[in-house]
Amino acid sequence: MSIPQKCLAAVLTDYGKPLEMREVAIPRVEDGAILVKVEVAGICGSDVHIFHGNLGIKAPPPFIMGHETIGRIVALGAGRDRDAAGEALREGDRIMWAHGDCHECYHCQILRKPMLCENRIGYGMAPPEKLMGGFAEYEYVIPRTKVVKIPDEVTEEEAIGVACAFRSVTAAFEKLGGINLADSIVIQGAGPVGLYSLVLAKAGGAGQVIVVGAPERRLELAKRWGADHAINIDETPDPAERKAQILSLTNGRGPELVVECSGVASAFPEGVDMVQKGGRYLVVGLTSPKEITFSPYALVQKNLQIIGSGGAIIHHYYRALQFIRRNRERFPFADIVSRRYQLEDINEALQNMQSGIEIKPVIDNRNR
Repeated sequence: MSIPQKCLAAVLTDYGKPLEMREVAIPRVEDGAILVKVEVAGICGSDVHIFHGNLGIKAPPPFIMGHETIGRIVALGAGRDRDAAGEALREGDRIMWAHGDCHECYHCQILRKPMLCENRIGYGMAPPEKLMGGFAEYEYVIPRTKVVKIPDEVTEEEAIGVACAFRSVTAAFEKLGGINLADSIVIQGAGPVGLYSLVLAKAGGAGQVIVVGAPERRLELAKRWGADHAINIDETPDPAERKAQILSLTNGRGPELVVECSGVASAFPEGVDMVQKGGRYLVVGLTSPKEITFSPYALVQKNLQIIGSGGAIIHHYYRALQFIRRNRERFPFADIVSRRYQLEDINEALQNMQSGIEIKPVIDNRNR
């Protein structure tokens, strides 16, 4: 396959400033590496935080953003012939990949938690010459990165959420240890993390799932994906009123499980307040370091279990993709893609994601 020497990429030159379209060189494909043509790149809520420099993890600009990518292989480095599941890799295959963990440090080797890798190399915050961001025509996958093939029957629209939200939720529910049958579950947040949490809760046998969030467009999708009740925070801005509604739906006790997926710090005390005594609170969405005031006494008084989960590794990507493959007739996964943009329209897409207009906007390079 013919590979150009350069490609277009959207580069963040400084935090808070519009991304600039630049021509960047395509690196030589070293042993074990992979070069892909970007088919679809998702825009995540984390991208909005990265754009403004308030994610918590910062890198010096300039860099190419985008950490949710589906790429089609155009070149395989020597020795790279299998994915993480042992399936053969060939030019033309569609793949997805995790961040590059070292597999050598204490967290990788001893704790067996590579998502805490001390030497992790991430995608979406690397210098332009590395070509390690999805907001580009091509992307470079370094040798240490684990990849998985996307099942043939799964479309890009169905799969794109796995690149961040669904793999994170898969990891979180794995850490949770599953749910109890007939549990009442509240999902705080109706973005992609909340929607995929809803899916796993329904598939896991929840008695009822209540989604709390906004705007209405996201709540409508939550209902299509199986939410039993949806509470619009725009229409119910008072947390006390939201709690009253939830108590009325849960026999006055509150839900057995609350899953925080909103990314809003104030959701934490609200979630602790509404969960029933002896319940569990799974925190997935809080990526901002913003501080809140909270009394830990509530944890003891209610005898609660708090579980925090961040990141994922390659087997979570694989499991999420296989879940989609097996359940694509039950859940309309492709509906999460709210609009397709051209690469040159990246700033409009980011703005619309920030404003809440979009659920999951994507950069679509398939016709380039």
